[in-house]
Amino acid sequence: MDYGFEISGHMREERSRREDLFDRLYDGKPVPHIPIEIKVSAPEYKARDYYFDRETQFSDAMKSALATWGMKRNDLIPSLFPDVGCGCLATIFGAEYYFGRNENQTAGVKEPPIKDLSGWAARAEMPDILGSEWIREGLKRIKEYAEAGRGFLPVTGLDAAGGVNVAADLLGVQSLLMAMIFEKEAVHKLLSVIQGTWLALIEKETEAAGGLDNMTSVDFYPGWSPPGYKGHCSDDISAMFGPGMYEEFSAPYHAAIYEAYGAGGLHNCGPNPCHEAYVAHELSPRYLDLMEDYSEKDLPKLKKSLKRKAFIRWGSDDKDIERIEKRFRGYMELLAPDVILVPSYTLPTAEEGDELYGRLYPIAVEYAKRMDFGFDKGPGRQ
Repeated sequence: MDYGFEISGHMREERSRREDLFDRLYDGKPVPHIPIEIKVSAPEYKARDYYFDRETQFSDAMKSALATWGMKRNDLIPSLFPDVGCGCLATIFGAEYYFGRNENQTAGVKEPPIKDLSGWAARAEMPDILGSEWIREGLKRIKEYAEAGRGFLPVTGLDAAGGVNVAADLLGVQSLLMAMIFEKEAVHKLLSVIQGTWLALIEKETEAAGGLDNMTSVDFYPGWSPPGYKGHCSDDISAMFGPGMYEEFSAPYHAAIYEAYGAGGLHNCGPNPCHEAYVAHELSPRYLDLMEDYSEKDLPKLKKSLKRKAFIRWGSDDKDIERIEKRFRGYMELLAPDVILVPSYTLPTAEEGDELYGRLYPIAVEYAKRMDFGFDKGPGRQ
């Protein structure tokens, strides 16, 4: 898959500028403006094709990346996402994908494969990573996408989720939550095996990508993270329990990823009942990536819990430029000088992206001037 795109001197200078901007942000140093991440994308495929047809997925990813580089101004470092589904790690443990009638829906797990957790835990062993066809396909895509990106377009890791997210796929959400109360030892055994399997998979992903420097992070997140902050974890299931559960069943297993690859990001679409626990442990994430639709109501409490501890990368499906501008100003008024919110939007054309950037940039400059930069907590670069 050689798309033969040209890497101009301007593109290299811009990538260096964008890397420096995020380097400073992650290290808590003052920046001239809060980064604004805008992706250009107007996919013409159905979600099911996205999984099964590697060429369709790659073609769309490359078209989007190059269109994004075509914007006049941007702070996003475009990346390529080799996506084989957010249940891919669960398929290593025998889970099967299920596709509904709607061809634009993502795949789910057909049926939780673990019926007797305690019995499974008693005989548990590390599974064969390459026994899953989806993992084999994912590694193949990482290698091909990285080669096509030529060291300039980074690739993401697979959307492997890890931790309690995968445990929920393997047991079912209700069974997992009950087991967290009545079968704690077995849950810890399961989480230990899941995270060990994910760490082994990350090694294979990194090799396929040609090195960690060619990746945005070790997880699915498309936003680039600097060296030393490549660790990233997903924990959407934590929206369903409290901080005590998070401290026992989430934080220690995230720490295994952060210790190996740096305490970069933590994803939860939202809501965030565990917001204080996110940043209470020794290896706290440097940023949270959250979704506007599910986390907007949490911003007042995140202002308190994240102050001088972490920033926010803010995903949204909104495409109304005037509304986005108004909301971003509102976020600045709420969060400054305590917490930075990095806006991330996707628009259909580079022209619309340029208009949005032009509207948000003055706010981003003002936001930076208002901020109290620096972090009081967190391990910094690994």
